[in-house]
Amino acid sequence: MAGKYRNIWYYTCKYCFSVLPDSLFHNLLGWIMHKRFKAKYHWMNIYQPQTFSEKLQYLKKYPVSFNENILADKYDVREYIKNKIGEKYLVPLEGKGVYDNANDINFDDLPNEFVLKLTKGSGYNIICNDKTILNYKATLNKLTKWLNVNPYYMSREKQYKGELKIICEKMLEYNITDYKFFCFSGEPTYVELFIDRQGEHKKVFYDMNWSRMPFITANDHHRIVDIEKPQEFEELYRIAKLLAEDYSFVRVDLYIHNNNVYFSELTFYPAGGYTPITPRKWEYILGDLIKL
Repeated sequence: MAGKYRNIWYYTCKYCFSVLPDSLFHNLLGWIMHKRFKAKYHWMNIYQPQTFSEKLQYLKKYPVSFNENILADKYDVREYIKNKIGEKYLVPLEGKGVYDNANDINFDDLPNEFVLKLTKGSGYNIICNDKTILNYKATLNKLTKWLNVNPYYMSREKQYKGELKIICEKMLEYNITDYKFFCFSGEPTYVELFIDRQGEHKKVFYDMNWSRMPFITANDHHRIVDIEKPQEFEELYRIAKLLAEDYSFVRVDLYIHNNNVYFSELTFYPAGGYTPITPRKWEYILGDLIKL
């Protein structure tokens, strides 16, 4: 969701849906997400959770980690990653690295390619692969508007509360593949690959033996592709395990660039916990893996 539609959605969540109790709010958003992907919706019981989606909503209300606010901040988490696995796994920063205001960005200080992101929230990214054709004014206006957003209202994820800043990262690849490790009780169990995200977005789940799994998110079975196991897989697995060791569930997102592994982010509630998982029995299989 982008542009004016996301703005409409944000203000609807903030000013209309904010009066709803948690159960009704999460089920309304879950129903809307399922309608979007033409999937049958099943009411979530977030107080006696069994499915993966139900348990994510429960964890939003009763989080296990008290560090989620830091770990979900794309800038603050860097110190944690540096101490946990080493600075070499951090994507280098460009320019000043982090900015309180959009107008503090001096594009002359930036290379031709770079990525600008809000430090909290999902989808607030500007990927520039050619600065010579970037509309600076429109970019700064967009970033300024984003800084006035409170991503918490979009899905009631408490870790998104707090001050927003802008981070500028080095462009690794314009259309880089994401390796998203679903980790349960500190153990990487499945990895979801996002491939060609800037083009014809494809994805697939594998287990840790690189066997393709029979489930998918967002009802996107037509987008499934096979991909060879990367030679860096053991390092990906090792890093995901280290970063997940303290949590009942976390998704550890990583990249590979020029045979080097890079950290992307820690995600505690993928897609807010609303996306369809098909076949539905996998809602229960994945849910059983989350120990509350």
